[in-house]
Amino acid sequence: MNDPLLEERDNQRLQRRTSAIVTTQRVFKVPVPEPNHYKPNKISTCKYNCITFLPKNLWEQFKKLANIYFIIVAILQSIPQISISGGVPNILMPLTLVLSVSAVKDLLEDLKRRRSDKEENMRYTLKRHEGEWVSVRWQNIKVGDIVKVNKDEFFPADILLLSSSDVKGICYIETKNLDGETNLKHKLAHKESHEMFQNPANYDAFQSQLRCEDPNPAIYVFNGLIQIGNSTVPVGNEQFLLRGSSLKNTEWITGLVVYTGHESKIMLNSSKSRKKFSSLELQMNRQIVFIFLMQLALCSGCAAYYAIWFKENKDQTYMYLDLDYQNNDPLVAFVIQFFTWMLIFTNFVPISLIVTLEMVKYLQAVFIAWDLKLYYEPNDISAGVQSSNLNEELGQISYVFSDKTGTLTCNIMEFRKISINGISYGTEDRFTGPGKIPHVDFVDSRFDPREEHAIDVMILLATCHTIITEEKEGKIIYKASSPDELALVNCAKFFGYEFIGRDSNLNAMVRIQEDIIKIQILNVLEFTSDRKRMSVVVRLPNGKIKIFCKGADTILKPKLVNSDVIDKTWQNLEDYANEGLRTLVLASRDLTESEYQEWNAKFVEAMQDILNREQRIGEVGELIETNLSLLGATAIEDKLQDKVPETIQKLRNAGVKVWVLTGDKMETAINIGFSCNLLTSDMVRIIVQGSHTEDVTAELNQGIKAHQAEPNVKFALVITGESLFKAMRGDNKTLLLKVTDFCNVVLACRVTPQQKADIVKLIKDNKKGAKTLSIGDGANDVNMITAAHVGIGIAGLEGAQAVRASDYSIGQFCYLQRLMFVHGRESYRKNSTLICYNFYKNVLLVMPLFFYGIFSAFSGQPFYNTWLYQLYNMIFTAMPICIYAMFDREIPYEVLESEPKYYKIGLKGELFSTDVFWAWILEAVLQSAIIVGVCVWAICYVSGLKETGLISGMWTASVLVYGMVVLYANIKVILFSYSHFWFSLSVIFISVLCFVLSAAFITEILPMLSWLDNYEGKGSLNKLIVNPNTYISIVVLIYGGFFIQPIIRRFKVLRDLAKSKPLEAVAHATDEESSVSSEESDQVPEALPPDEMETAQQALYQLRRRHTGFAFSGEAGHAPQLTDPSFFFQRNFTQGS
Repeated sequence: MNDPLLEERDNQRLQRRTSAIVTTQRVFKVPVPEPNHYKPNKISTCKYNCITFLPKNLWEQFKKLANIYFIIVAILQSIPQISISGGVPNILMPLTLVLSVSAVKDLLEDLKRRRSDKEENMRYTLKRHEGEWVSVRWQNIKVGDIVKVNKDEFFPADILLLSSSDVKGICYIETKNLDGETNLKHKLAHKESHEMFQNPANYDAFQSQLRCEDPNPAIYVFNGLIQIGNSTVPVGNEQFLLRGSSLKNTEWITGLVVYTGHESKIMLNSSKSRKKFSSLELQMNRQIVFIFLMQLALCSGCAAYYAIWFKENKDQTYMYLDLDYQNNDPLVAFVIQFFTWMLIFTNFVPISLIVTLEMVKYLQAVFIAWDLKLYYEPNDISAGVQSSNLNEELGQISYVFSDKTGTLTCNIMEFRKISINGISYGTEDRFTGPGKIPHVDFVDSRFDPREEHAIDVMILLATCHTIITEEKEGKIIYKASSPDELALVNCAKFFGYEFIGRDSNLNAMVRIQEDIIKIQILNVLEFTSDRKRMSVVVRLPNGKIKIFCKGADTILKPKLVNSDVIDKTWQNLEDYANEGLRTLVLASRDLTESEYQEWNAKFVEAMQDILNREQRIGEVGELIETNLSLLGATAIEDKLQDKVPETIQKLRNAGVKVWVLTGDKMETAINIGFSCNLLTSDMVRIIVQGSHTEDVTAELNQGIKAHQAEPNVKFALVITGESLFKAMRGDNKTLLLKVTDFCNVVLACRVTPQQKADIVKLIKDNKKGAKTLSIGDGANDVNMITAAHVGIGIAGLEGAQAVRASDYSIGQFCYLQRLMFVHGRESYRKNSTLICYNFYKNVLLVMPLFFYGIFSAFSGQPFYNTWLYQLYNMIFTAMPICIYAMFDREIPYEVLESEPKYYKIGLKGELFSTDVFWAWILEAVLQSAIIVGVCVWAICYVSGLKETGLISGMWTASVLVYGMVVLYANIKVILFSYSHFWFSLSVIFISVLCFVLSAAFITEILPMLSWLDNYEGKGSLNKLIVNPNTYISIVVLIYGGFFIQPIIRRFKVLRDLAKSKPLEAVAHATDEESSVSSEESDQVPEALPPDEMETAQQALYQLRRRHTGFAFSGEAGHAPQLTDPSFFFQRNFTQGS
């Protein structure tokens, strides 16, 4: 049977860490009879398959209003009475092309996800089959199979631990991919199953029945009953191994597969990938609605005018115009003309826009993947793009939500400095010589570990821990549940005090130089989040009894006896904290035999209290952890990834808020916050960690009052997952949002994967216009990544699932700066211009038809040659804007990456808004009016042909009008481009030349045919060439159409200067201050009345905390063999005898 203490602890964890209610059960026999009806172990995170691709992709495509618009146009074109294309829906051909290009792009991006899924499904693991372990692929694993996982391998499914290579059935796992923690956790096989499978033959004869919960997303909960031999034994989370976690420090384990594939807990916690749209596309959809409304208004006006004109002039015109609308009804004429003008104005919404935007975004994504400055050479990882339609969204991010472990940090702890007797040892140099010990990077020739004051420190580091050793190939390997402990024990080894293991009584064996001494471990007082310290009571070889204690300075300082070195040591601690190092205070006290025996009796009594054991041990610990003598302090570096502090600082200077969401302890998260410049010593930290709703409310209100007292002070919110659960409910949600408004930084600790997503959704739903970005590397970050507007996956050893679910993937956190500041900013700038330009050039094309209607009674008379009209978006104006969107550079990329101020154009939406969009439209309308007016007057009203004296007709004028529209559209690209290359100018020249050649071919070379629509326009180009009015018109129109633009720009500059700050104020403003004032301080609190100010000042005083970089090893219960009550009962009995 299980140890009741372990069962009791599991029950407490269950109650504490989940609120899930599981009411159904899964029961299956082992081996599972065929056919196996449970879900296969194959996973799929892609959006489409062969059957669903076409319907799902079309559904996604027709969420774009532009595509719906063109379907309506196709229907109208099929009605002969109103069609201008002979009843043929010719819009379907370009629409099909647009949909096909978009579908191919989506297919290519989804294939990347499919390849990633295949990579995981095709991994190998060992399965018991016909008396031997055979290698099978993960996707072929089934419920009821017995599998074997070797060291450093991932678990292929959710499995129940049966046995391990350890004699006690213990194994160590890393759950970084699940909860972000790198601390190793132990699992313990049930005694009966472990003993049973010591004989390998029992695997083949094993017959059993397992009763457990149905698949559910509660990661930390598992309860079941399994039949082992003739008895049924309970199993719980202690025996449950999750897919996504990996085996560490254990040679192998065997287990029974319980949940597979999409029924595994990690997959149940993964959000389904969904189609994301950039805010630019959503804004574009809104503008399409307005354009459509404008189109309806114009159609109504044109149709109404014609209906009135028809009613008044039908009698005078029937002989030569032959106008007959069903008994001459003006209403019928209005309806027919309304839909005729609808078809004439079809190109108000550019059908080429969608395909151009899709193609440009895809090529921008290719450039991102090709960017060598986003290539991480150590792991051979280049940037990846899974959703190129979000390129411009990267240039508008206002909130960044980051995971900590593996995203900001490298998960490597290294011992750097130590303070002994008030003297700090350790330099800024790095250890580069031979004899480098892992997790130690200490350089200081002054330090002598054999000095009197250093000996006790070294013994403390070698004994005050819960590390287990394993000998492999003649080398001693440490099994640590925490990288902090690993660094400290390796530090002792580095200085000549090597911990080599424990004997049968769990005494510590330490090698000092060539001698091995045994230090008797009498008691262990484990670390808890409340105690923030760990102590061991030891008996030294000379018979002396000592207590060694290590912990947070704020906890240990009141327990220290007065000493001359305390102030010096605390100054060293502050220096370490300012460097971002994680610190611990070391202390000890000598105990007499009688004093120890008296205390030990109370300790044993506390250990026997099953219900309140943790609380009782804490109380007993307080009795002995007093009057301690200060030994020193240590400083450990939790290595950050490259340039993390600089990246975060640049993001904040750009006006981007950075939040860190992690599953780690609060102390660890705060330390990392200081290390990476997220937190600073001048920030007031609002810590919310209440376990009751009332406590959370009070803590949030305290923070609000503190801000009211000093609104100019920088604030940081630190909140735990348990408190966050209560803060997201009811009135507390409003308080939480109010606090986050004025906080420069938010740190959420101990949060679950779903809570990470909930925080992102909180900002998305309540901060209007806020664009969110989530970045992480593990499976526990998938929900957060999919919830944000943009999801970034860190592609590393542990990041496969994060990358699969992400929109973009990079190799290091610091690459986010270039991704946002360069590629995101430039994609926003160029794509905004591309959208506006496409509407501009089409309005420029269509509005001459409206203005020509003035001369034709708005009868819907065609003005352009049909074939030239169709080639406008396909050839004459297609490529220049694409070249611009791919190659134009406003500012050198190196400057963009290093100067955050340039990123703010996206945050402020300067390049795409309703005002900006309609300024483009207004310019096109005015220019089209000028073109029609000048061309018609010059060609149709003033003779330019001296040989004949004849004036040209409207078809000749239409060629000039059309040619000027093409010329305007191409010159416009030159004007708003910042970079001009030989190939970009060549493309513009070729585009204009293509029009000239096409017009010559249709009007001069080809014969007059009705389907060529060139009868009336025959010879038009030649007439224009020989007419001097043509050249005068071109010069006048180019100057008149574009000279006003520089004047408008200068006016805007003068207006901005008039509105800007006085020079003195500008001189004293920094980038960071401006970003904080504009982005981080959303509202200035009202002044408090005097009676409330005092309360607010007290709240501020209570929240001010000096940071000392406290860090500790791990969590209680990670080394049960060192804290097993039976061991201490036996020790007490031995001592008593």
